[in-house]
Amino acid sequence: MSFVDVLIVGGGPSGLSAALTLVRQNHTVVLFDTNECRANPSLFLHGFTGWEHRSPAEYRTVARKELNPFKCFTAVDAEVTNLAPVNGGFEATVKNGETYQGKKVILANGVSSIYPDIPGYADCWGKGIFHNLFAQAYQEDPSSVRCGVLAVDWIAMPRFTFHLSHLACQLAHNVTIYTNGNEELVKQIAPTIKGKPWTPDTRKIAKLALKSPGDTAVEITFEDGSTVTEAFLGHSPITRLNGPFAEQLGLKISQMGGEYEISGPFQATNVPGVYAAGDTMNMFKVLSNAVASGAQAAAGVAVQLQEEKWDLPSVYG
Repeated sequence: MSFVDVLIVGGGPSGLSAALTLVRQNHTVVLFDTNECRANPSLFLHGFTGWEHRSPAEYRTVARKELNPFKCFTAVDAEVTNLAPVNGGFEATVKNGETYQGKKVILANGVSSIYPDIPGYADCWGKGIFHNLFAQAYQEDPSSVRCGVLAVDWIAMPRFTFHLSHLACQLAHNVTIYTNGNEELVKQIAPTIKGKPWTPDTRKIAKLALKSPGDTAVEITFEDGSTVTEAFLGHSPITRLNGPFAEQLGLKISQMGGEYEISGPFQATNVPGVYAAGDTMNMFKVLSNAVASGAQAAAGVAVQLQEEKWDLPSVYG
């Protein structure tokens, strides 16, 4: 079996960006795609130049079509179940047992969200609950809007509660911080929120529901039976890396956010020849960052391939 230049695990925005960067340099690329993406629940993408208020699924379809004319590009719609070093490169095994070998690997396999244990949260995620308030939840007239921040899980850390609250405040005249029974958090944030349009609410939440299809409004039902409707909720769920590759390859994981540890300008992991892109290496998980990081990792891989081809010293060490 001949080696291709690069195996890219993941066909989301970062993987597609990496693939396009590499094939423009005539590098042979195999991209593995499960057609799953963290952005799939969202109806629209925002804040991404050239794709404002358009479907994330459509974005991925268009990006794949742009790659199809390149003869050095191969798409494999299958899940990679194993990655292993082999003969100076790497071998990827997909679910049906087929194997592919490449000189380098870019891990763009993304992350999965771990939703809070609140009924209805999953149905609201990406439609009325937003983690990126730069790109989502925009309201034309903030003076007529009220919204909420769901201060649970890691967002219950005061600095992240404040982070989401002040961003939400640009989009609404009043922000309610829902702590879901966490009285201690209210005590911690009380001195900071005093005099600001941020109001804590400690009632325990029984369920969440979208008010109507196509609308961002979320109805919160509390355990006491009362309800309130917010124009949107700000919250970012905990995430975990997709795939077993950290264990299989011995990749280091950051203590801060659980992403792959990277170094240098091109997002190299601790395993030579393996690079990371997109949500796998960035705690700020937004599409624009993913696209940029895919191109960046690909550029580093392209340089390293040339250095090895011509037996040159590394430019970047």
